[in-house]
Amino acid sequence: MAGMYCTSRGLCVFVVCTAVILSLTGGSDAVVVSTTHGDVSGSEFLTSSVVGNAVFDRVFTFKGIPYAAPPVGDLRWRPPQDPTSWTGVRDVTEFGSRCPQVEFPLSGTIYDAISVRSNSSSEDCLFLNVYTPNVSATANLPVMVWIHGGGWYSGSGASYPAEIPTSLHNVVMVTINYRLAHLGFLPTLDDDAPGNFGLLDTIKALEWVRGNIRNFGGDPDRVTIFGESAGGWSVSLLVMSPMATGLFHRAISQSGVAGFPVREKRDITQTQNLALSLNCSTASYDDMMSCLRGLPSENLLTTVFPSVVTDGRFLLQSPWDLMNHKFINRVDYLLGTNNDEFGYMASQVPYVDADGMTRAEFETNLLENLQLVVEQYLRSSVDTILQPVIDQYLDPDMADDPIYRRDQFLQLLTDAWFAAPTVMMAQAQSGMPAVAWQASSRVYQYELQHRASVFSFRPPYVTGADHGDDFFLMFGIPLLRDDTGNSWKYSFTQEERDLSLDMMAYWVNFAANGDPNDSTGAARMRDMVHWPRYTPSSQSYLKLDVTSSADVKIRESNMKFWNEEVPRLMGKHVHSNRASHGTRETSCSLSVLVFTFVVSYLLA
Repeated sequence: MAGMYCTSRGLCVFVVCTAVILSLTGGSDAVVVSTTHGDVSGSEFLTSSVVGNAVFDRVFTFKGIPYAAPPVGDLRWRPPQDPTSWTGVRDVTEFGSRCPQVEFPLSGTIYDAISVRSNSSSEDCLFLNVYTPNVSATANLPVMVWIHGGGWYSGSGASYPAEIPTSLHNVVMVTINYRLAHLGFLPTLDDDAPGNFGLLDTIKALEWVRGNIRNFGGDPDRVTIFGESAGGWSVSLLVMSPMATGLFHRAISQSGVAGFPVREKRDITQTQNLALSLNCSTASYDDMMSCLRGLPSENLLTTVFPSVVTDGRFLLQSPWDLMNHKFINRVDYLLGTNNDEFGYMASQVPYVDADGMTRAEFETNLLENLQLVVEQYLRSSVDTILQPVIDQYLDPDMADDPIYRRDQFLQLLTDAWFAAPTVMMAQAQSGMPAVAWQASSRVYQYELQHRASVFSFRPPYVTGADHGDDFFLMFGIPLLRDDTGNSWKYSFTQEERDLSLDMMAYWVNFAANGDPNDSTGAARMRDMVHWPRYTPSSQSYLKLDVTSSADVKIRESNMKFWNEEVPRLMGKHVHSNRASHGTRETSCSLSVLVFTFVVSYLLA
């Protein structure tokens, strides 16, 4: 499935949440694995005629394992609870239901060729899927837990063909479902969970992984969380959350780091507005929630932009403040963006087209999009930053050119929504000093710059890598064989298949060893361009392309504008991003680290 979500203020973000129907080519007796809630019986996926270049001739799959109780009835808008244990052996050869969601079909040759693998939708949806080349409890393979994108409106773990990278690498992959839209992110007044339910689901899934993954061949002490778009947001928020401390060891954010609207605890304006629209009285909070809990889930699937709540448990401060103060979990982090994240807008909105943008279109739509930017600072007015943004992106000598205005508008949104938050997180994580019991975090940044040939149907002026393009490469879709097993399924070039192999190898190397260049333990070695480590001073990154290369300080002026000038205009005190070994900086970071441990202990 491909999806697009559009906010009420005009921001549209296209999210590729594709799936591939992978036909089993045969199998043998089912494999039974024990979990904390009961035994499960999975199946074998034979790779030889389906995945080109596969290392393993089979992958073991376990689909639709419940990691939490169904969040229905009184458990709607409650923290996830343990699932009910079962006796006997549970069949997990079919995917569980995906969570209720907003569906956004998108046409296009490659999108028409792929489809969703979970046919049903239900609130009983808190399932995960495990893919492994080795079910031995002593295999100790690195574990990668995928958090899907979809704007927190749509998507499911079942939609991602983790069979492909698992058939190529010594890695255990897990994909998960979590609650979406209002069901996952509606603010409440309940002290135990005043929001962030979809994110609490991801923590529950990670707790399941910690307690069970060894029996599936995984190493619970080498868990990497990774995700794209809204999944990348979720990853970054888990890096910021004291509740997630110790549940994972490395993180990968693709096209998404938390830099979006945030609500303070007990602000239930959004909930009250929803209740009124559904004829639920807001006079009594308990009666309002009882009314909402009694409604069918489909009544709750509106496209209001989801927001996180600074609830004092999952999130202690706003994401911007946590990054600014380096108040985050210390983990190795690989993160990056695509160089044309908003290219899809060229075919989705009327004000971006081959003729460019008028000045009025530029300023009107800029206002709508900046409104979401300022809300991450708990501000409501864009007046303070409107002209500075225009000055930053429009050269007076070019400002009358509609093509130039269009291109700058798309670059502006790519920088504000994706690149700048990514750089800020890279600075925060890499700037945390080493301590006696733990080395400093290893950080690696990338920008994908290649638009694959299969996207030739896009407008010719969209030349870069669009939002979601990385997913096709990361999950090895260029390596799929057609039904005969003798030809490629999709018309990627050989260079693009090599890029896909490179990306999967970089990602798995990082998950295994904390360094995308370190292939220790790899099932197959690849000769790849060296990826330099990001530091606060070097700010090195890798330009991922059919011919990749290293560079430094991605769009430095624009990054400083969004990460330093705009926050100051919003009344924020911006901490220096320069590398520092001074006592004050180290003391502050150590104090924050100690506080994190204290909070984590109290919340345990």
